[in-house]
Amino acid sequence: MITVYVATRLLIASLALIALVACIPEPPQIMLPTLPAVLDITPAPPLDIDATATALSSVVLPSPTAAALYTVQPGDTLSDLAAHFATTVEELVAANGLTDPNDLQPGQSLIIPSLLPTPAPASANPDTTPTPTLATP
Repeated sequence: MITVYVATRLLIASLALIALVACIPEPPQIMLPTLPAVLDITPAPPLDIDATATALSSVVLPSPTAAALYTVQPGDTLSDLAAHFATTVEELVAANGLTDPNDLQPGQSLIIPSLLPTPAPASANPDTTPTPTLATP
């Protein structure tokens, strides 16, 4: 009885092996060369290597508040607006991201940098507390 069991198991194992061998594909007739996969990833450099979240949060960016906005009227030029608002053409171009300073459209809103509130400068050592001094009589 054990002999029949072992013979049956050997027969099943050999049939499974034959089935596996029959499933193996034949190698291709012509071996084609393949190029190796080369990934050359270069990270983009940061704009400011010393930039931190604290440094970026303290940067003052112009905001389009109602007090600092001007609506362009027909005939306005940047040089006239710069003289009127005590600023420069370069500051107006930079604050508004203009590509052509001669292309103003009536009705266009412009940020006037000289009308923006200037923030108070941060102290050099905000973490230090003043040390008390003793008064002598």
